Amino acid sequence: MSFRRLCFVLPMDVDEAVLAAAEEARYRVTARQTVRSYVRGTVGRMLSCFRCRSCAGADRCRDSSGTAFEDIAGVDEGGGRKLAGSGGSPRIFSYSELYIGAEGFSDKEVLGSGGFGRVYRAVLPSDGTTVAVKCIASHGDRFEKSFQAELAAVARLRHRNLVRLRGWCVHGGEELLLVYDYMPNRSLDRLLFAPASTKQVPVLSWDRRRRIVAGLAAALFYLHEQLDTQIIHRDVKTSNVMLDAEYNARLGDFGLARWLEHAVCADDAAQPHLEVSPSPPSLRLSSSASANYQFRLMDTSRIGGTIGYLPPESFQRRAMGTAKSDVFSFGIVLLEVATGRRAVDLAYPDDEIFMLDWVRRLSDEGKLLNAADGKLLDGAYALFDIGRLIHLGLLCSLHDPKARPTMKWVVENLSDGCSGDLPHLPSFVAHPKYISLTSSSDSGTTTITTESTVTTQSKPVYATAAADTIYHTAEDGRSSSRSADSGGNSRRSSRPVTIPNVDMPREISYKDIVAITNDFSESQVVAELDFGTGYEGFLDSGHGRVHVLVKRLGMKTCPALRVRFARELCNLAKLRHRNLVQLRGWCTDHGEMLVVYDYSPGSLLSHYLIRRDDAVLPWRHRYNIVKALASAILYLHEEWDEQVIHRNITSSAVFLDPELNPRLGSFALAEFLSRNEHHGGHGVVISTSSARGIFGYMSPEYMETGEATTMADVYSFGVVVLEVVTGTMAVDGRLPEVLLVRKVQLFEQLNRPVEVLADRRLDGKFDSRELVRLAKLGIACTRSDPTARPSMRKIVSILDGNDEFLDKFEQRKESAEDWQRRNAANLALVRRFQALGIH
Repeated sequence: MSFRRLCFVLPMDVDEAVLAAAEEARYRVTARQTVRSYVRGTVGRMLSCFRCRSCAGADRCRDSSGTAFEDIAGVDEGGGRKLAGSGGSPRIFSYSELYIGAEGFSDKEVLGSGGFGRVYRAVLPSDGTTVAVKCIASHGDRFEKSFQAELAAVARLRHRNLVRLRGWCVHGGEELLLVYDYMPNRSLDRLLFAPASTKQVPVLSWDRRRRIVAGLAAALFYLHEQLDTQIIHRDVKTSNVMLDAEYNARLGDFGLARWLEHAVCADDAAQPHLEVSPSPPSLRLSSSASANYQFRLMDTSRIGGTIGYLPPESFQRRAMGTAKSDVFSFGIVLLEVATGRRAVDLAYPDDEIFMLDWVRRLSDEGKLLNAADGKLLDGAYALFDIGRLIHLGLLCSLHDPKARPTMKWVVENLSDGCSGDLPHLPSFVAHPKYISLTSSSDSGTTTITTESTVTTQSKPVYATAAADTIYHTAEDGRSSSRSADSGGNSRRSSRPVTIPNVDMPREISYKDIVAITNDFSESQVVAELDFGTGYEGFLDSGHGRVHVLVKRLGMKTCPALRVRFARELCNLAKLRHRNLVQLRGWCTDHGEMLVVYDYSPGSLLSHYLIRRDDAVLPWRHRYNIVKALASAILYLHEEWDEQVIHRNITSSAVFLDPELNPRLGSFALAEFLSRNEHHGGHGVVISTSSARGIFGYMSPEYMETGEATTMADVYSFGVVVLEVVTGTMAVDGRLPEVLLVRKVQLFEQLNRPVEVLADRRLDGKFDSRELVRLAKLGIACTRSDPTARPSMRKIVSILDGNDEFLDKFEQRKESAEDWQRRNAANLALVRRFQALGIH
């Protein structure tokens, strides 16, 4: 009997059931079919025992009729039922509930206005929730495309620093409305540029400013690098940065956003820090994107954005937006936050109208700190901090796009505790000015002179956006000579409004599931997953046939599994990251529990690591898999609206597509914590009566107390890292040391070089520096003392090459006695299985 097949540990009190089943099996014949029956029977007894303990209080699952999946109010885009409690997916609102909530769209409920219409405050009559309703004033072709772009982008995004879309409404086929979370502190520009004499508006403290720019940087990094397709915002500015009740930054207004395939912009994303890279390749729109959203094919050579935030290259003919365009705009926001000045302000002398030129001149004069916001009280900030922020802003707003950093680099350098030296600033004397202005009093026009173009615009184009432009969508440059109220802009289209088909998780009929899986044929089985079996197939959607994986849970009558099934759906419907499995839908008909994911034919990471054929997973892919997995877990721990503790991170929970890109799945055990309850700290725990997870991956303190923390996830991640390095599974009863962490701990006690741990099948074909880094990181993550483990943010930084963080954790070695004491429960369980002859 393979020890690996009995690594499933649910509550700790199932030991007796496991031992009884194993004792019974010792008297059975070892034929293949008998072993299979034994395994199924053992797991069944374990689940039965688990059901008796964990179903108490599971009043939503009293029977197998599916009562945990009741309908709730609202309609999803697919026309099916919404999953009760999913809460994270946008829905279609009725016009009446928005009309009532905004008191008939009364003027007193107006939050702000812009070129595309007004934004109203509304209190939903259904539950009393306060929301912001963005009404599109008119919908010519340009307006409709912007509305569609915003809807298609925001509906899929899930990040704690992005404004959350609650839903949308189309009234009479003409009026367009988007419903967002309400931001009580309005927009950043309203607070940042309020006159000092305005007592009603508080001065933003330095700590809040730092947290705001760090949150904005995290949001842009998420858009640029953490989604399946890269999103370029193209309108990053202070009036589009919303502030919630705790003054956390929330980036909004995606009306000018563009999608690009990661493969196209990989060179740009992989560019090391501030080094000059080769000329970027010509960019193309995503093939899938262009098929799904034809409105993305707008001419991107047109200027889109706001003067003062637009990068210089935007003024060139045939200019195309890239991630570095957003970096420039972010740099301007950084400078605004540090200086308290608007990007463009006509109240200043001609040579200081553009704030960027003014700060650059101060930098050349060695007077950078003179740019600090005078509204900040003396002693309210450290000179080093504000100087560093201005320095970062100037690096981000360098004239050459290739010289600007990536948002990932910016996030690292804005993180707490990062005080390393920044790259030196160049002399700006030889730099061209942002924009040169020449005025003619006779003609009443102002000429904009850039490095390569000269265009003439009317004076109002320079007017800085007023504070009432909350949620304002900028003009895209094609009709700047026309005001929003002009007759040409108010023409109504004769055709009805077209709403893009937003693929949100939906209920899928049992008939479709049967067709997808060929009636659950064994030929369609691709993997045995936690609590069930995975079948592959194709699902018809609004955009053609989609390759999917159908997860069919066993033990359909077990109330505990039904609770887990509901939890997995609720959790996955809320998450969006390029390295997390994406939920497509679900089905509960005929007493079944079926989950449908997007799927790329590949395999599980565990399969690649235990294969003994010639298909060895190359080192380059191993390292990239670990980096991507770390990014996904960091998103769960720190970057989503709630903190997510996965509790089931294993190599069998990591799916690999044909290009060996990983996606983390198996969310049945995950727990979501409101950030308001723990303020983002790492010390908050989930207390349960017993540990739940896979033996060999659970941390010692979690097995002992049942209290799951982010550090328990770090431990599990560390075990996976060691598996990747060694090619050995976390638990293998055929080896002298059953537990991989025990084997590695003994290596460390003997002071043997970590290179000895490398998977022999690699035949020495690995990067020695990276291998040492991964091995040491795996050891640091699997320390028995949770306080000695690095956080996921530190881990991501270490994997990017910041070994100085790793050196600090390497010094926290533990003695053999201390390790055995903390891991006594693990070692005892191993001895019990070995005594029963389970290998």
